[in-house]
Amino acid sequence: MCKLSISLSVALSSLLISAIAWADVEYDSQQPIKVEADHEELDLRANRLTFRDNVIITQGSLRITADLLEVEGDNDAELGQGEVFVATGSPATYQQTVDEGVTVNAHANEIRFDSRRRVLTLTGSAEMRESGNQVTAERITYYVDELRATAERSEDSDERVRSIFQPRSNNSSQNEQNNGDS
Repeated sequence: MCKLSISLSVALSSLLISAIAWADVEYDSQQPIKVEADHEELDLRANRLTFRDNVIITQGSLRITADLLEVEGDNDAELGQGEVFVATGSPATYQQTVDEGVTVNAHANEIRFDSRRRVLTLTGSAEMRESGNQVTAERITYYVDELRATAERSEDSDERVRSIFQPRSNNSSQNEQNNGDS
């Protein structure tokens, strides 16, 4: 795959970090995970849960919708203690309030969270939006513990990674200047 991984600017980093900064969304991470679907299948031997059709996952303000959710556990873990969560759809969607009045929205064909490695990956027409800022790529990967993100295009596509940043308001610029003058 032709990786066009980009070093994200402070603005883009803050967009992605705020989107999935589990430490900043402490309240959500302490809430129970609720999954609703039309069908559920449990495979104890494989330590796998599969939810199909009209899947809705909520945890505090976090909400993911998908056509299919597969939760793969570690054989040493208790049932329900998933290691890898894979939500697929056309598209699968993600929404979370990360700060008062700030909601992050994302969608992709696949949303994968590896809880052991603490890596979130959006694949297939991936897009994240927050406060008018936006990043679009074939794949967006966020390394939670490293506070690092990459975005890349597909090898077989001419479509490049695209980021849109909204200008800062005059109040923000004036406050920064006033704080720097002290």
